[in-house]
Amino acid sequence: MSTGRKVAVTVLGHGFAPLASLATAPIMAHALGVDGRGAVAAVTAPILLATSLGTFGLPAAVTYSIARLGAGLRGLLVRALLLTSVAGVLSTVAVLVTRSVSAAGDTEVADLIALAALAIVPSLVAVTLQAVAAGQHRWGLVMVERSVTSGLRLAGFVIAALAGSLTVELAVCVLAFTPALGGVAYLGLLVPSRSEQVDRSSDGVTSGSMLGYGLRVWIGSVSGVLLAKVDQAMLAPLSGLDVLGVYVVAVTVSDLPRIVVDACRDVLFSSDADRQDDARLARVTRLSVAVTTVVGVSLAVNLWWLVPVVFGAGFAPAIWPAAVLIAAQIIGGAAGVAGIALISRGHPGVRSAAFALSCIVNVVLVILLVPSLGALGAALATLGGSVVLVVSTALPLRTRLGIGLRPFIGLRRADVLLVSKVVRRRLQRG
Repeated sequence: MSTGRKVAVTVLGHGFAPLASLATAPIMAHALGVDGRGAVAAVTAPILLATSLGTFGLPAAVTYSIARLGAGLRGLLVRALLLTSVAGVLSTVAVLVTRSVSAAGDTEVADLIALAALAIVPSLVAVTLQAVAAGQHRWGLVMVERSVTSGLRLAGFVIAALAGSLTVELAVCVLAFTPALGGVAYLGLLVPSRSEQVDRSSDGVTSGSMLGYGLRVWIGSVSGVLLAKVDQAMLAPLSGLDVLGVYVVAVTVSDLPRIVVDACRDVLFSSDADRQDDARLARVTRLSVAVTTVVGVSLAVNLWWLVPVVFGAGFAPAIWPAAVLIAAQIIGGAAGVAGIALISRGHPGVRSAAFALSCIVNVVLVILLVPSLGALGAALATLGGSVVLVVSTALPLRTRLGIGLRPFIGLRRADVLLVSKVVRRRLQRG
């Protein structure tokens, strides 16, 4: 399968999640109100944070081991699932210990956090299976899993809303447990791919080597997750549930332009680990940033009517934070795709340092800006972190990999011709 087709398939998979969020967000907004939506976010934010941090970089290590090192599944999957389960238990304990702080002293929210924490281990198992599918370039399975997860989530909210029974408790359960249910799609891994029909051994990939590589990636992943999620986890204690409710709507709206960037990032990690290609890396980065910019600008100019109409007048304060977050998505998109080269080519620690620096900037700005500016302050903090991330990721591309910045900037005539060719071919087939 060509890189373009892989990206297209992965875009479909990535697209279901934000599109489902866009569909379910208005339902929750109208049914729960600003405070109720903030309560749901106060519960799910630490769960998402723990699920992301609890991987310890193991999914990236699994994908790298299969795609780059040619490791088979014998032994590797068992080791990865064992390590992931242990990490999941530790993450669950951490969430339970800190739930009162995350809930800002609200006992009902704290109890819901404890309930949702039960989904951490099965969700981490699903993420590990997804990494196996990515390493084997089985993007169809990834698309099915994400479609199932998003479909179950959307169906749950629609049915509950129509029945008039959508509550904070039910919303939390749907959001927390559907990723684990979607992982059932990876039963397809039991059917071997063509590459797995070749007898390959994973003896050279030990638990120690996976954990070592994973931890180097994990440092950056931790910072990346904090950059994306820490503001939501901090908003309730700093400004209250109502401000968090407004900010979550802004985040949901701004996630739409990220679909293409996330898809390109996932495909490039697996493909570049398998075969390094500077021209392909630059081309995919240019195209993904161009598409993200077009989608982001088109969305931003319509926020003034889109947010009040879709989510309700009470969420109108989300307009400006959403606009700032869209700008952060566009700016950070290039770093997200191009930085994958640092991981796939054996320099995960360098990219991790870039994310760590941007995360520090983000956290400091959240503490400084949120108390006075609320949701807008959190959005500005994210924008500041994104700018730092772009600069700190671009420099190592030249110093460590010898890749200049010029190939990543601006569209080329060949890019436009390539897109036109692909579109014409699709139309002819359709």
